[in-house]
Amino acid sequence: MPGRLKIGASSPVNSDHHSPAAPAGDSAAGPQFARLLVRHDRALLRYIMTLLPRRDDAEEVLQRTATVLWEKFAEYDREREFLPWALRVAYFEVLNFRKQIARDRLVFREDVMEQLAESRQSQAAQLEAQRRALALCLNELSDQDQALLRRRYADSETIAALADEQGKTAKALYRRLDRLREAIARCAERRLRAELSLETSQ
Repeated sequence: MPGRLKIGASSPVNSDHHSPAAPAGDSAAGPQFARLLVRHDRALLRYIMTLLPRRDDAEEVLQRTATVLWEKFAEYDREREFLPWALRVAYFEVLNFRKQIARDRLVFREDVMEQLAESRQSQAAQLEAQRRALALCLNELSDQDQALLRRRYADSETIAALADEQGKTAKALYRRLDRLREAIARCAERRLRAELSLETSQ
């Protein structure tokens, strides 16, 4: 799946050839690290993509970040949250990556990068609430509508191809997608208002 960390034979956790050994005296480090990484890899990717415009670059930095996190896992304070620590490591990996490509591509200045990183962290709670609301609203759709949205936006299938496959006109499919987007937006807004109301009442 695109954008997911490769927790497999060549991952920072399981590779026998390219990764450091588990932290000394902690045989549970590998499984614990893998669980934390899988739990937070999407948040890490979203953060990196606010700093790097190309998805391929962001996914490359995500893999580099995973390797560094594993190398430094012995230094991680298990009493503290994993994600803020991982985001800080990811930030420096983005800076390292930018140095490699600065001669070949247009990249953000470092002061702009810092502003983007600070903005992303300050908005993390709001963005997470929006993500939860969107996921819940998508789950309310029929399997057919979910499949349509996935193929159009995740798989980048063309309207023409989808219309031909479903025996509909492109115009009809555009109208269907517009209605779905409007329904999802209303649902997400309703859920966010309800969540905010609940928080303020507590």
